[in-house]
Amino acid sequence: MIDMKSIESLESHKFKQRLMQSEKRKQSDRRKFPTRPFSKFILKGKRKHARRDAEDQNYYVDQYDAKYLALVLSILLLCVCDAYFTLKIIHYGGKELNPLMIKFLDRAPEISLVVKYVITVISLIILLMHKNFILFGKVKAYFFLYVIFSLYFILVLYEVFFFFLHPG
Repeated sequence: MIDMKSIESLESHKFKQRLMQSEKRKQSDRRKFPTRPFSKFILKGKRKHARRDAEDQNYYVDQYDAKYLALVLSILLLCVCDAYFTLKIIHYGGKELNPLMIKFLDRAPEISLVVKYVITVISLIILLMHKNFILFGKVKAYFFLYVIFSLYFILVLYEVFFFFLHPG
């Protein structure tokens, strides 16, 4: 006995085969899985945005807007400024508040600068790669790039005011 579900399944399968033949497809739809962050398209890909409205979240891109480059470079510049002012403030009697950086500062200030910069760079790369992903069920990841920029900006302003109000 043949039921309707098996007939529909058979017809659906035949339709897919005809569609693949008519479009000369050699494999099934590759869009079932999202593009990986490290794929063969990372250097030569052209995707800047989602292709469809339904794909507007949790997708990777191959190329990034110039505003993200400017934002990331600004964060890195602020990171370097923060490191410089932190070392100056410590030189004049201030203290580092970050427990991880305290350990590296005790060994060698140069190492602490490298560690701080590397951690920042890796974090920014990961965040930028996932900029179109929804985090905490509500916010796209690129929002946190702006948060990091704002926090670094406020921190560097604080350090500049502290440095100039308390000259050695």
